[in-house]
Amino acid sequence: MTQCVSIASPEIYLMDIINDQADGTSLFVLRYSFVQYYLDDEPAIELLSVMEVVSGVVENVAVMSWQLEREHQLEACIDWLAVEACLIKQGIPAFSINAPIQLETIAILKPWGQEIWYTGIESRGQSRVTDGLSSVPLPWLLSLLPEALTGKREKSLNLLKILDPLPEKVYGDLYFEQHEEKQEVYVVTHIDEKAWPAGKGGIRIGFDEDKRSQYENNETCKAAFAKAVTKYEVVRRQIDVIIDDYREQQNLALDAPVSADQLKQWIKKLPDELSYKEEQLRAEMDSFKGLKPLSIGDVLKVPCYTPHSLQHGVRTIEFQTPVYERQIISFAQKVLTQDHWDTESALCKMNLDIPADDILPVISNSNGVLIEEVVSFDSFYVWRLTLVAGAIYRLNLNVDYAVLITVFGAIKVSGSRVSASQVLLPEQAALLSKVSIKSCVELCNTDADATIIMLSFPR
Repeated sequence: MTQCVSIASPEIYLMDIINDQADGTSLFVLRYSFVQYYLDDEPAIELLSVMEVVSGVVENVAVMSWQLEREHQLEACIDWLAVEACLIKQGIPAFSINAPIQLETIAILKPWGQEIWYTGIESRGQSRVTDGLSSVPLPWLLSLLPEALTGKREKSLNLLKILDPLPEKVYGDLYFEQHEEKQEVYVVTHIDEKAWPAGKGGIRIGFDEDKRSQYENNETCKAAFAKAVTKYEVVRRQIDVIIDDYREQQNLALDAPVSADQLKQWIKKLPDELSYKEEQLRAEMDSFKGLKPLSIGDVLKVPCYTPHSLQHGVRTIEFQTPVYERQIISFAQKVLTQDHWDTESALCKMNLDIPADDILPVISNSNGVLIEEVVSFDSFYVWRLTLVAGAIYRLNLNVDYAVLITVFGAIKVSGSRVSASQVLLPEQAALLSKVSIKSCVELCNTDADATIIMLSFPR
């Protein structure tokens, strides 16, 4: 019989106890209050956790919302096998912190398509972790052992997500925006063949060189662009007012995304003169924007203060700092998250250059494993690992945590417990805890061809 204990911090409580535990196995059932820092007003909820400690080391854990019945059921468990049986019946996952922890995505709807979050934790949604059968919110798990899992970086994990824009021009084009703090890198994984028959997609980024050459200097070019944006925004607002009336008629929130098919039906109802004017002014505005071709497998680093807009039908993996600031310069739909554009303030520091294709520095190339540095940002690194068939790579990093995602092929990820290994297929990702990295994480290419993965870790 294990008595449930109400505590303030599971990790602090356990460390005080297990430092004196040299051997043996113990179960701990803990109840604690968790402040949901990512929600408005930061409401607290009661969580319940159960942990197995083996020879002074936390091995297995589970976390769930507190219920008195659950508490009593876990108190009655005599070993971890009994705990697992209890958890399975209730659809609650269990994890070994010494093994890779698979990330489960959530989809966030956007006017241009959707974002698919692996490590997103904010009011709009929280990514989850899964044992392959069931899942819980990622922040719940991180709250158990913030030091062991992330070196106390649980509130600032590098953000991993997929940008999945619609394949239709205009409707699937992202905001033309720039960032002052947020640093991001794209990896192209798919290009819609109908949207881009030649197989090359694109991103609007920086300013068009031919357009820039028509002006005396960057400042006069920016001024002309600002004028074009202002003209377009006036028409955009007129259309948005009409579309909002249609939203209200259907009892739809004015800030809720609607399908492209629905928008197209409403757009067809616009006066021909207004539709024509919108198209003409949008074309003039867009003529200033640079267009960089993108192919599957391309890697693109987006510098701060560089305006950019991923285009329709170009699916990418994105790593970025968990900073949600941005300046929206223009958009060919209604902006749902704010009531203004930031064109004027963005132009003050805007970099007009189109980023050149970088040759990735090689970290190492041996035993069938090529490691290249994709980015070295202020707060985190991203590496690209290419493993030939059968190649094995053992992580040898002194970092607080790492996030990896398979781009092409399949990778077997093993922690200190080989039995807890996982095979990650394309667009599947895992969190590697601080303790698992220190104890040894092994990556093995189980595919017949070369496998490519991306690995991100903090400075």
